[in-house]
Amino acid sequence: MGFFWYRLAFNVISAWSARQQVIAFSGSIRNREIDADVKERQLLIDVSVIINHDARTGIQRVVRGIMMYLLASPPKGYCIRPIFATKRHGYRYASNFLNHPLKNNKNSKVQVNAGDIFLGLDLAAHLLPRYQTQLIDWKKKGVSVHIVVYDLLPLLHPEWFSNKTVKNFRRWIKTVAIFADSAVCISQCGKAELETMLAEKFGFTKDALPIGVIPLGVEIDESLPSHGLPENVDYILSVLEKKPTVLMVGTIEPRKGYGQVLDAFEKLWQEHHDINLVIVGRSGWKTESLQRRLRFHVQSEKRLWWLDDASDEFLKQLYTVVEGVLIASEGEGFGLPLMEAIGHNKPILIRDIPVFRESAGTAVTFFSNGSPDSLAISIANWLEQIQMGLTQSHKEPLPSWQDGVQKLLTCLSIA
Repeated sequence: MGFFWYRLAFNVISAWSARQQVIAFSGSIRNREIDADVKERQLLIDVSVIINHDARTGIQRVVRGIMMYLLASPPKGYCIRPIFATKRHGYRYASNFLNHPLKNNKNSKVQVNAGDIFLGLDLAAHLLPRYQTQLIDWKKKGVSVHIVVYDLLPLLHPEWFSNKTVKNFRRWIKTVAIFADSAVCISQCGKAELETMLAEKFGFTKDALPIGVIPLGVEIDESLPSHGLPENVDYILSVLEKKPTVLMVGTIEPRKGYGQVLDAFEKLWQEHHDINLVIVGRSGWKTESLQRRLRFHVQSEKRLWWLDDASDEFLKQLYTVVEGVLIASEGEGFGLPLMEAIGHNKPILIRDIPVFRESAGTAVTFFSNGSPDSLAISIANWLEQIQMGLTQSHKEPLPSWQDGVQKLLTCLSIA
């Protein structure tokens, strides 16, 4: 059965046809019989990536923030069960995730009952498609499957990612299309992109796959932040606060716009603008030449600082000394650095793309796609406005992790 369905889903018939057959043998969520003898249902939450390596990026922060809240305040009638898979084995219980021990389930294979829920919270695009036989078995036993779709960027802009990542995403989105009872997005823009892709790629009608949208919390302190400060932290902070400093946060990868920003700052430095650029982000992919530019730049540790291993504790201190935050990303599912900058009430200069228009509020300054020269002008004008006190304060209420979890539980038909 498992091998047959694997071939059926990916090599024989369309995702739409495969989905109809999965629904036929598993039934709708409303029609699945619940075992009255089971006192608590399981909320099985995929943490496959973060349990092995926490890259401290936005997605990992979301996983930590939501999991910390759920483990501390599980919904009535449910027990929270972090689970994980690897390339060597299917889903097992994670016995001590986030220092939260699980009784009698030390990395044993997941056992399910009708009414249990699987939530693909972690982005495990390279793993979920491997274990369709497990998903089939769960659905036959009455488990509902819900997947968080953070973004579709590897499919919409494959040039920004490795071929391996793009291939994994193609298999993953087909798995979502076939097996998911619902998808959960983190922005209305993301929801619209998913609806369009399901329609164009798989022939889905708009209501074929329910899609919810949840807000993301901005409280760094409530998402198990990292700690630790460099030995020269006082020196770095004192240097940065002596002149206007612009902060950027995010992995060094093609879509983040760092190359254009560096070109713009080089022009400003040539024009004798005495300003700093601070980048907080780990080294990423397909940016080797840019990383060399940053690492060996003539302004390195003078006006240009690339902090590739800064903790959340250090980042929090950096927010106190910078003039403002620059966000140049060309594509995002949501953009947690934006919300964190708003949370620190910092002036923000941000690229004008739809997802930022949705979430940025009114107290930000947008810049349009253009040349490094035009960006340099935008940066200079923005900094001048800050120094003249002409930028607005952020007054919009910000969502909390509690807000996000409550909306998530509604999407799962729990709340």
